[in-house]
Amino acid sequence: MKNLLCTTVLILLASGLNALEMDSSRSTLNITSVKNDRLAELFAFERVSGTINDASGKASIEITLDSIDSGIEIRDERMRKYLFNTEAFKTASFTADIDLKGLKSLKPGEQREVELKGELAMSGHTVPISFQTQVTRLNGGALGVATVAPGFIDLTRYKMAPGIEKLRSLAGLDNISLAVPVTFSVVFK
Repeated sequence: MKNLLCTTVLILLASGLNALEMDSSRSTLNITSVKNDRLAELFAFERVSGTINDASGKASIEITLDSIDSGIEIRDERMRKYLFNTEAFKTASFTADIDLKGLKSLKPGEQREVELKGELAMSGHTVPISFQTQVTRLNGGALGVATVAPGFIDLTRYKMAPGIEKLRSLAGLDNISLAVPVTFSVVFK
């Protein structure tokens, strides 16, 4: 029994070692809010982390929702409270399966367009989503992944329309779009 436990722990530790880790200092994730049909504002998430499992190609990205940064603290506080409900939902996560073997065959500087299909879990709901990306092989074995066009999150699928309505009311706006463009540029090494 003791040997089985030790073996299990070693396997779990080894599986963690066979992963590409996101370099958060070189990675960005942005969303855009469109208000009153014409005013677009860019927001960033300051804490994003992730891994790609070497063996399975399973990618997992976690976004700390409290880290939303619009440049205006009162707006960030309202988004945390009324839109993301960060007391109940601390993070959002994106998972996808990636053909890592094919991407690792790229030479440094080579690029490949990849449709990244996965699921975004947020606010207690999991919804399929896809992104058109460009993957670039970097020096030292790292991979850069960037959107070539925004992906779109439909907030109604996450039951977040009431939060948007509350934000609209507080800000005295005519409307805030429920379709949210998402862009990212991330590095895994």
